[in-house]
Amino acid sequence: MDQIMMEDLLARPSDYVRSSMPGCLAFAYRKEDAARFVFERWDRSRYGSIGFLPMNVAPDAWRAILRLLMHEELYLPGFVANCVASKPCATGATTARETPKSPAAGPLLSKLTRREKQVLQLVSEGKSNKAIAAQLGITEHTVKLHMHNVSGKIGVSNRTAAAHFFFEAAAQDAHRTSVD
Repeated sequence: MDQIMMEDLLARPSDYVRSSMPGCLAFAYRKEDAARFVFERWDRSRYGSIGFLPMNVAPDAWRAILRLLMHEELYLPGFVANCVASKPCATGATTARETPKSPAAGPLLSKLTRREKQVLQLVSEGKSNKAIAAQLGITEHTVKLHMHNVSGKIGVSNRTAAAHFFFEAAAQDAHRTSVD
């Protein structure tokens, strides 16, 4: 789905989801504001997550993101991930319906090891397995193994869902801290 069709995508999401089956839906964009706009208004609880494909990145990065999308892994750009972590976004606040909260995020997060939490946090920042491996001093294979374990423990099927889970858990933790 191209940025030019953004309004139509948001007006008829079920049509686009249906046409993308059995694969995943990806939003190709040139401007960050367009990606934020779609992310804030896309009803993930009803239509599932969508991937994002920036059209203005280096060719190597673009090919890597495209490979993820072709393998039904979803890419969430860092500026959108930061937007989720620091609500509201620059373009406006989201409603509870647009970003569903999981009441079990906190308890599930406690099931992760320290290293799994580190990997999950870096994934939520939009870092690649290679960048995570370099930062933590482990192999890419070990990063993949940690993400496989994280996915099983928190019940998600891809990196984007894991990042959403991380942000929900962080938001719940921040809320608990402010209430206490």
